[in-house]
Amino acid sequence: MQDRMGFFSEAYLVVRKVSLYLILIGVLACAMVSVGWRSASVAIGAALAVVAGMTVNQVRTALLDLHRESRSARQAAAEAEKHYVEILRRVVRFVEARDSYLRGHSENVGRFAGQIAERMGWSPDECARLALAGELHDIGLLAVPEHVLEHVRFGVEDLDTVRKHSEASCELLKPLVMLADVLPAIRHHHERLNGTGYPAGLAGEAIPLGARILAAADAYDAITHDRPHRPALSPLAAMRELERCTPAGFDPDCIAALGDILHAPALQRTLARGPAGTVPAPPCLCLSSGGLVSGRPGARRSPAVLPPTGA
Repeated sequence: MQDRMGFFSEAYLVVRKVSLYLILIGVLACAMVSVGWRSASVAIGAALAVVAGMTVNQVRTALLDLHRESRSARQAAAEAEKHYVEILRRVVRFVEARDSYLRGHSENVGRFAGQIAERMGWSPDECARLALAGELHDIGLLAVPEHVLEHVRFGVEDLDTVRKHSEASCELLKPLVMLADVLPAIRHHHERLNGTGYPAGLAGEAIPLGARILAAADAYDAITHDRPHRPALSPLAAMRELERCTPAGFDPDCIAALGDILHAPALQRTLARGPAGTVPAPPCLCLSSGGLVSGRPGARRSPAVLPPTGA
């Protein structure tokens, strides 16, 4: 946008200068007539005006050509970005292939994030960009050594290493102009509303809305899939767990939107009724301690400190 504004600004200055020359030539020709100059002099003035007019036309043509070249350059850049995105998608699949528990996680996060954003009134373009951000949000795990990812439990140093992945993701995705406005969402998707997340320890409204949406999508997909230290939760049990950790950890509006997408209220009413003569089963919990666990194999946390769920 700034390049385009600069282009039109320069074009305006060129045309204005040429127009001023034309006006001056016209004034000069009129002066020639008024003081009784001969027709030959007037003809010279008219010829100069024609030359100036041709100059204006040439400048206009040159500017249009420059505009077309600029548009072609932007289209070429957009095509290059699409190829870059496709390469990054393959890199993400490679990263997830290192851990059988993560396969398909980023694709699911992207889909849920786009749907949540749509439910919350985002425009189609904004939803598409956030969905792409969800697909690529964990690409920074490429910077995490494989032997760390294989740990069933993280040590302090390992946890610090894993926590750097969101910032690494941002650095890898910076060249993508199409993702410029959602990079903060990728960087801060492990923040929690009570300020216990990372990398910046943001709290409440200081966390970008896109990051809060990604956090909800990331957490839901993580706890509905098996991990080495726990089995997967059912969709309804997962929603109950996320609601229990709201608003301390997650944005209530994002969790509500996710519940609407999953038709959780209708599912809950159906399960609550249960078959005739049976008693509904109690809700499944993530951990006996009551706290969410990392989507990656890792440390338990108390209910007051909500850890990362997707990495």
